[in-house]
Amino acid sequence: MIEEYKRLLNSREFKGWKSKNKDSFLCSFVLIDNPQFDFYNKNDTMTSFLMRDEIEIKDNEEFLKSHDKLKELKLDEVKVGLREALDFVKDIKNYSRKIIILQDTKHPFWNITLVSSSRLFNIKIDAVTKKVLSRQEEPISKFMKKVV
Repeated sequence: MIEEYKRLLNSREFKGWKSKNKDSFLCSFVLIDNPQFDFYNKNDTMTSFLMRDEIEIKDNEEFLKSHDKLKELKLDEVKVGLREALDFVKDIKNYSRKIIILQDTKHPFWNITLVSSSRLFNIKIDAVTKKVLSRQEEPISKFMKKVV
């Protein structure tokens, strides 16, 4: 993750964008298929940098706001790296999709969601202390709306 972040910071795409968006700050790291760094913009939008062979920018996207205010994610404060965070879910089998998010609302934390055809598992881990903040597993059907 740190190497990809350095790659982003040194890229011409990021430098050009940042020169016009000085007040924007890193608010999350997301890993689904490719690493992605999200920056919160002062106009309540988000700019995402997808780290592929070529860096792809998705600028000024609206996003779901939660009641927890996004804070700047300071990667130098994170003591639990990606590999170590994934150790918390290494024994969980039969999941076809991983969604991994590192963000900071009150303090930096990892939010890892594993999805299977029938179950959804989620764990939140303090990215400084390694403390498990929450852990839950639910059937996917719990999240489906009933059509009347």
